[in-house]
Amino acid sequence: MSESKILSTGAANVVVEIEIDAPVSKTWNAMIQDIGQWWRQDFLICENSAGMTLDPRVGGLLFERAGDDGCGFAWGNIISFQPNSHLAYVAQIVPPFGGPAQSVVQLAFESLDGDRTKLILTDSIIGHVTDDLFSCLEDGWKMLYADGGLKTYVESLE
Repeated sequence: MSESKILSTGAANVVVEIEIDAPVSKTWNAMIQDIGQWWRQDFLICENSAGMTLDPRVGGLLFERAGDDGCGFAWGNIISFQPNSHLAYVAQIVPPFGGPAQSVVQLAFESLDGDRTKLILTDSIIGHVTDDLFSCLEDGWKMLYADGGLKTYVESLE
């Protein structure tokens, strides 16, 4: 039975700031090179995922590699890349995850006293944006990039 309907549309901007006790270069390198180490398992789409990969260049992909069952997921296409400064990608939010919507995610890095990093994540969404989607994105970005994710990983490195 079809459940066709008109969905409301809107826009939202989620901003999350995270301070990390490591220099920008160390934080940046860990984010790019070690993504498979810090990306949380509970943030993978595929049951038998082979992990996350980031192709660090304009036109590159942020994607979940297919496992034995062939399941994979393209998280986004990189549209802006400046080493040790920022990375931006365009993502599609498909209906099972709260969409349909399009999202532009930017990760910007600022040095704090040379020994610490401020990561500013901005997620700008347009499409079917609900209160639930907004809350999930805000909470999810904190989980992925703060405690339990990138921040925890970087701060554990020697």
